[in-house]
Amino acid sequence: MKIAITFISALTLVLFSNCTKVIEVDLNSKDPQYVIEGFVTLGQTTHQVSITKTLNIYESSAFPTVDNAIVTLSDDQGNSQNMVLISSGKYQATAFPVVSGRTYTLSVSVDSKIFVASVLMPQDVQLDSIESFQFAFGPQVFNSIVPVRLDPAGIENYYQFQLLKQGKYIPGVYIQSDQFNDGNMMMEPIFADGANSGDTILVEMFGIDRTVYDYFYTLQQNDQGATPANPTSNFSGGCLGYLSVRTMDTMSVIIP
Repeated sequence: MKIAITFISALTLVLFSNCTKVIEVDLNSKDPQYVIEGFVTLGQTTHQVSITKTLNIYESSAFPTVDNAIVTLSDDQGNSQNMVLISSGKYQATAFPVVSGRTYTLSVSVDSKIFVASVLMPQDVQLDSIESFQFAFGPQVFNSIVPVRLDPAGIENYYQFQLLKQGKYIPGVYIQSDQFNDGNMMMEPIFADGANSGDTILVEMFGIDRTVYDYFYTLQQNDQGATPANPTSNFSGGCLGYLSVRTMDTMSVIIP
């Protein structure tokens, strides 16, 4: 009974309330901007960054890649590595271990511009289990995916999820915070189109920092019909994109 009550409470929060403030940033469709997406993941020693440039709103070709950047990954202990271009617009650092509690900095120098982001590696949180429940909303029945984990008490925690079905990612922005569940067993459901009965869904859970959560929250609001806004980057220098310094855990569930 306690599980059912917790589930319904979490579902109510998801469907009917959200206390996070929407970030509003003026859209700029005139001048091309650099877009940087960087990932530093706990438990991995290889880390990647992609760099592209935006197009004018009336252009329809693929985003041009940036292949002439100097990209450096470093930490607050003095470790540093210049990332290598491995394909168009993609840079990689190898043999670079990361540790919880350290701050990681990504510096990008390109065309006389410098962009810098520094992010603290969050505390590692592991999945306890993945549950799945059906929920009827009017005539429709939805399959929920519930990543169960114990949230660390006394600190703000933010989570991002990616869902894979038959090796392919299910589109969508899936984020959660412990705003209403600090220090508790979290059982907030995720609803994703295409998660059907009998499917095996692989859940990737990332522990992220507040700036990355805010970035994806803005994307989520845009997708839900809010006034379009460019997500606020955690890079200085005026580019778009983000540096995600994150923990990771994975687990699968079969939708009943």
